[in-house]
Amino acid sequence: MTAAEPGAGRPQLRIGDVEVGRQLPVMTKNASRVQLFLYSAASFNPHRIHYDRDYAAVEGHPDVLVHGPLQGSWLTQFLTDWIGPLGRLQSVTWQNRASAMPEQDLEFHGRVTAVDQAAGTVALEVWEQTADGRVLMPGTATVLLPV
Repeated sequence: MTAAEPGAGRPQLRIGDVEVGRQLPVMTKNASRVQLFLYSAASFNPHRIHYDRDYAAVEGHPDVLVHGPLQGSWLTQFLTDWIGPLGRLQSVTWQNRASAMPEQDLEFHGRVTAVDQAAGTVALEVWEQTADGRVLMPGTATVLLPV
């Protein structure tokens, strides 16, 4: 028996499949309060605004907050899922501009802004938004796709 190739079964996006203006399939995440507590522990982040609602209120927040780095990890997952196992994430940037709350659908969106067929690169505008369209985290990315 042989081991499966990494990413086997996942579709592979190729540079010829992509054009400027293409929208990426939306990915939705929803952080539970337990997930936020566990992420705080795993990331050694003791700031109580991520797991203690009463303390978050003391700092002026309506609820606990989803960690910015967790949202960034989800953004990276959004991109790597889209490019497939042979694609490469060359760069990603984002800015946390508004707070994300637990038990709220957070949607990750993207749009192709440039394609360089010769280099195999794709530039993207990416963002996280709430279900009602409020942008929480705008960003950009560049990916490398196989021919």
